[in-house]
Amino acid sequence: MSTPTSVSTTHKCPECNDLERGRKQAVGARNLSRVTDFNVLIARHRARHQPKQ
Repeated sequence: MSTPTSVSTTHKCPECNDLERGRKQAVGARNLSRVTDFNVLIARHRARHQPKQ
């Protein structure tokens, strides 16, 4: 099962990479509020990658 915050192997853009990097730094700093913020930003950003139906 894939979640909006899981790493996608099919497509990576520079902004995706920056968001993932920021999320990993927040995890390392144990800043759970910031991790949540990045999860939301990642989900919103990746929704723009979805093809329009």
